[in-house]
Amino acid sequence: MLIKKTGNLLDLAENGDFDVIVQGCNCFCVMGSGLACQIKQRYPSAAKADAKTVRGDFNKLGNYTTFDTGKFLIVNAYTQYNMSKGEDVFEYAAFSLILQKIAHFYPTANVGMPLIGCGLAGGNEEIIMAIMEDFSAKITSTGGNATLVKYDQR
Repeated sequence: MLIKKTGNLLDLAENGDFDVIVQGCNCFCVMGSGLACQIKQRYPSAAKADAKTVRGDFNKLGNYTTFDTGKFLIVNAYTQYNMSKGEDVFEYAAFSLILQKIAHFYPTANVGMPLIGCGLAGGNEEIIMAIMEDFSAKITSTGGNATLVKYDQR
């Protein structure tokens, strides 16, 4: 079962709630707003891991880069090719594949993530929640868990 919390994903991870956090990224090495911008500010090396990839490479979809903070792992998940101008640019199959990989490589991890794709990427929340629930069931069966963190601006 997908756990749901309200708060700041990075603060919770820094407090030890998560072993792995996942954020959605585009394929153009732009981390200019939302959670990506917060990560870039707090953990510039996570942005550097993204910047080492080929800018605009369509083959990044369904893959990810990582940065280990020493307390938790940041996963830059390539879930959209480009930035949205109001339309849905979220790649559902890419997101599902990334979560399958995380469940395989980190089967006992406590994984935290925002509602990836439902903000700036314009994704369909119902579809994305179903993908997250499937991931949660898979990782829970191997000793891990998944938490959706809804951002609290307070």
